[in-house]
Amino acid sequence: MNNLKKVGLSALAGSLAMFSAHAGEMTISGSAEATYTSNSGSDALTTLNGTGGLSGNPFGLSHDIDITGTGELDNGWTYKVNTDFAQDMAQDSTTLMMDMGSLGTVGIDQGSGAFGIGTLENKVPTAYEEADHSVGVLGHGIDANGVAGNAIGYKNTFMGVGVNIEYLADTGAAISQAGSVNGTSAGTDLNYALTYAMDNGLTLAYGASDTDLPYEAAGDTSEQVGSVNYVMGAISVGYQISENTSLGNVSQQNTHYGVAFNVNDSLSVSYSVNNAQDYNIGTAGGLEYEEQNKGVMAAYSIGGASARLALNSADNVGGVTAVTAKNMEISLALAF
Repeated sequence: MNNLKKVGLSALAGSLAMFSAHAGEMTISGSAEATYTSNSGSDALTTLNGTGGLSGNPFGLSHDIDITGTGELDNGWTYKVNTDFAQDMAQDSTTLMMDMGSLGTVGIDQGSGAFGIGTLENKVPTAYEEADHSVGVLGHGIDANGVAGNAIGYKNTFMGVGVNIEYLADTGAAISQAGSVNGTSAGTDLNYALTYAMDNGLTLAYGASDTDLPYEAAGDTSEQVGSVNYVMGAISVGYQISENTSLGNVSQQNTHYGVAFNVNDSLSVSYSVNNAQDYNIGTAGGLEYEEQNKGVMAAYSIGGASARLALNSADNVGGVTAVTAKNMEISLALAF
């Protein structure tokens, strides 16, 4: 019996040695952020009670932790698995990527927006946050379904054009730790993003998405987005438009534009605008007022520490005339 134990232990040790020889690395990184927020106005969150601004503790603290595992196969392909944990240590997103060299990268994405049209969410340059940060209600709507479940993606570059494709087999599937999600399918979504970067600093991008639901009455949707960005030395400028349609009727249009300037290696400032307009939402067959968001940003970095400032304002919040919002946010972020 003792001999059998010794043989078993030796075999196990040999297996572990073989596994370790081919194992990759695991790293833990993250960041912590402390904020001070002050807001005012008659925004949508307070319009019902007729008061302006929000009350409560203006100080906030949050953290984000990433665990990443990497490895390499015998044929030279590399893989990476990443899990992101939010403030309550609940899983926020998970990705599994297989880099096949010239054949491209294929993977599964649970909620991070690593593939498809979601990578073009907002390409306008900014030093910190977007123009509608903490004031806007009408989101851009890009990749509304792709971040909701387990999406399969592929990306590669062909003749200088970056191609990024995402397919979601079930738009109603909840994010799952393991195994498939059972139940009635809510529909499928196929979307893509194309990016072309020129040598003169100009970058063009276009993306489209089509969601096919089981019944037309359920509201099949499509999305389109296009952007132009130009970098000249320390100055970056960008312009982007997007459209989300439902059953052939325009539901929402967004226009983004902005400019950012790197004062030096540590300090950057930016100004951006985000205008959003809904159709056939609210009043029957009516056109809502355009929500207009503006943002002034600044960021100063020293090593792994960044001090940031956001000054945002909005008019016609939620498409309702005369509803306004203002927000100031001071942030200190520490990376580890």
